[in-house]
Amino acid sequence: MDRPSTSHQSVEKIEVFEVREHVPYQAEVTRAPAAYDEESGEMYGSSWQSAWKAICQFVNLLHHMQIAIVVFCIWRFALNSQPDGTITNLQLHIVFAGTGYQLFLVESVLTLQRHNSWSSQISQDSKRIVHGCLQLIGSIFVLAGTFLGLSNTNMAINGAHGICVRLFLKSGPVKILHMAVGIFALSMGLITLILGFNSDFFRTTQGPLADAMIAFVVLILTYVLVQPVVDLVSTTRNAI
Repeated sequence: MDRPSTSHQSVEKIEVFEVREHVPYQAEVTRAPAAYDEESGEMYGSSWQSAWKAICQFVNLLHHMQIAIVVFCIWRFALNSQPDGTITNLQLHIVFAGTGYQLFLVESVLTLQRHNSWSSQISQDSKRIVHGCLQLIGSIFVLAGTFLGLSNTNMAINGAHGICVRLFLKSGPVKILHMAVGIFALSMGLITLILGFNSDFFRTTQGPLADAMIAFVVLILTYVLVQPVVDLVSTTRNAI
């Protein structure tokens, strides 16, 4: 009586085993590699968004090249403007103020931009640290260059370039918001730089290069101010 029962149980086990063996194979659902961004860890929304991101990165690269060209021309002019090769306070003013505004302060603003080439891969906290460090270095350069320029007795401060310098020094950062002060200070700095390129002192020896430098700085100023202005408007709306 026990043997048939054992045989019946064995048959049932075999049948269950065979049913399990014949379950259709289901492929694991995975993300499409073409739609996954390994750098940001996010999915691409569409091909248009990917193309727009590439265009923004390309424009950002062009502006970094313009910044490098302008800084190079500033140094080249400052170090070769004196026939005897001497370096005066005026030449140091051009080097320090020009480098502070055009390199450190401009790059500090670009640090926080979404598509900036060299800072897009770091965290937001790291961006803020780098942003602050570049602003500090740029401010030191600008202040040093400004006082070097004012210490030069031959430097006229009644023209447009000198007036912009005085307006910058009189702006009280305690009285207005950080972003508004930054936008105003950077704008005044680059406008002052444009007026410097347009001065007879620069045009006399550089000729058509002055127009090219003015065009470059205008493009850089326009590009750099887009994100801060958007952030300022957004922050103001949220505070209201």
